[in-house]
Amino acid sequence: MIRLFALFLSSIFCLGLFAQNYAQAQSNEAVAKAFAGRWITYDRNFAAEQSCVLSFSAKKTGDLYPITKKGCSSALADIAGWRIQNNQLVFMSNANSAIALVGGNQERLSGTILQSKLPIIMERLEIAQKIEKARKSIQCSYIGYSQRCASPRDFAPPAASISSPSPVQILVNLNARIEPRNNATIQTVLKPKACVSAIVCTVASDGLWCKVKTENGDAWIKKQTVRQQRWPVITFKNGCS
Repeated sequence: MIRLFALFLSSIFCLGLFAQNYAQAQSNEAVAKAFAGRWITYDRNFAAEQSCVLSFSAKKTGDLYPITKKGCSSALADIAGWRIQNNQLVFMSNANSAIALVGGNQERLSGTILQSKLPIIMERLEIAQKIEKARKSIQCSYIGYSQRCASPRDFAPPAASISSPSPVQILVNLNARIEPRNNATIQTVLKPKACVSAIVCTVASDGLWCKVKTENGDAWIKKQTVRQQRWPVITFKNGCS
């Protein structure tokens, strides 16, 4: 239990360990080797069941690095491979059209599905499974700064969609980042009792992430985090009152 919680903490605070920008890599071959392996997304928009697993090849075929998939649906069901464009990874379809643009590091990638505009988070399979196990082992996540443990409904996503944003109320001092990654740049810090509109949400091994409208522009917040490097907390509630 202690080891699992320590791993969850490391995912909160140290995810940027391998955050060297892949644009700095010496060659596309070096990039392919660095990103090769199995990746997972837990977003049910792209998974036929609980998750979608993608295997990135380091060996180029034609002008793409091939991707094989398991349990994937929707846009990711048609993925064939990836290539580098403008310092991002571009996922390509079997018809050689762009499906998604993602960026990040060797542990987590995030970006957007081009046609639907839905967000996508992809993580190294082995790391993500350990983080998910650690998160699920936590017996009590406090609601904000209270001493009350969250119930299952407190973890539920807001009823937000791109066409119909939903209000959420911030419960703690909360970093809002430019991407749904723990090491992404902080755009603003939201204060307790602030009411913001959630535009769209997605899920990762460390829980729910939602894009919200702030005075400084759109930014990403995470629903479950760790306060004072010790206490798991729920950072916002659905609806404002």
